[in-house]
Amino acid sequence: MQSTRLKQLITEPDIDNVSSRELYNSLSVTSISTDSRFLKKGDIFIAIPGESFDGHSFIGEAVKKGAAAIIFETGRRTAVDPFIKKNRPVVFIGVPDARRSFGTLAKNYLSRFDVKKTVVTGSCGKTTTRGLLSSVLSRRYKVVSSRKSYNNDIGVPKTILEIDDSTDVLVQELGTNRSGEIEYLSSIVEQDYALITNIGPAHIGFFGSEMNIAREKKAALLRLKKDGVAFLNAEDPYFDFLRDGIKAGVRSFGLEKGDLFAQQPIRHMLDRTEFTLQGVGMSVGIAGMYGVINAVGAALVGLFFGCTLEEIKRGIEDYEGEGGRGNLHTSNGVTVIDESYNANPLSVRAALDSLARVEVRGRKAFVFADMLELGDKAEQFHVDIADYVAGAGIDALFTYGRLSGITASRCEEMGFQGIFQFSEIEELIQKLKGWVRDGDLVLIKGSRAMRLERVLDMFLS
Repeated sequence: MQSTRLKQLITEPDIDNVSSRELYNSLSVTSISTDSRFLKKGDIFIAIPGESFDGHSFIGEAVKKGAAAIIFETGRRTAVDPFIKKNRPVVFIGVPDARRSFGTLAKNYLSRFDVKKTVVTGSCGKTTTRGLLSSVLSRRYKVVSSRKSYNNDIGVPKTILEIDDSTDVLVQELGTNRSGEIEYLSSIVEQDYALITNIGPAHIGFFGSEMNIAREKKAALLRLKKDGVAFLNAEDPYFDFLRDGIKAGVRSFGLEKGDLFAQQPIRHMLDRTEFTLQGVGMSVGIAGMYGVINAVGAALVGLFFGCTLEEIKRGIEDYEGEGGRGNLHTSNGVTVIDESYNANPLSVRAALDSLARVEVRGRKAFVFADMLELGDKAEQFHVDIADYVAGAGIDALFTYGRLSGITASRCEEMGFQGIFQFSEIEELIQKLKGWVRDGDLVLIKGSRAMRLERVLDMFLS
């Protein structure tokens, strides 16, 4: 973060009270923290209430570590007053809503810089696409990109605060699991460009229908001005809906159609997929078609930003992937595809498609845990996955959880052999450990809350 006066970031209309007007007016900010464990002397600490922890409980620790200012919620003033009385050198700023104030602070900070602002969202592949795009654009520009999954109302401001005068481009991922979130995050970023990977039933339990999900994602496009550009998947069923009625220009990408698409043939290998763009061969270190279409989307934005095809090739091929999103690991001759970070019907189908396309010396196994946040359609979605399991050419299905057990039961009805169902992860791990042998390939896929990384740990330990 570049040094900035505190009063330029959190302004009078957003403040209920200040313990020291003199300190507030004079203080310069070089770092802002929402986690007292990582706070450094001179930082600003924002006490944000969360589901598991309330930042107000750590104000004492923040003061001890040398915080220069504390931003707290006015409704917690009684709990904060003792610290205000004892710590005169620290400025305490009361606000109505600490989360919203963090967003406003980031928006004010971002407005000080002349950067190209690009957001990436979608139901599946947005983190990978954001990573690919950042890798491509960094061949030519100084890029600030959201790390990990910094895509919510805390992660977006954290990413923005990494910008400084040397930054050319912001590539910001936007996530959502409730209505209005994309609109709010877009109001912080005020993006110039937006890429939507696809629309599918991720978090459909919160939205009720895919159309409502499409409306939520479209909010990223409605923020664009007339000179902005929307980069859309030409093969997505919601392409026309996303395109219609927005002010910005539209450019499209796909596997077989769009302004930019992959030329055939596409060659599938275990550790990468090879394809051609405008006569230039390149490979992405992600198995399956979704790796290719994510790379094509990133390439389309790269071309718009003036990158050469050679720069795009280097950016795509240098991208190493994100943890739990298709990473390959090999242990004792067994290869594991780690898709443990999350799962929804769209991403599970894509992962099984990738599994079907690659050749291995041994057998293939699919370790599948429940797909969550699917609402009253959850059981049917798990029934539907059975068709894809049956067509993926796998030798064994290991399921963990009640819902994935529905998939297993349906596979059994279809005559599929090699089904193992578990309600305890330790039992699954032991069975899988005894099943695998040299040359086998194992795909691990489940929702984040199912913590399937424990299966990966078994292979790596």
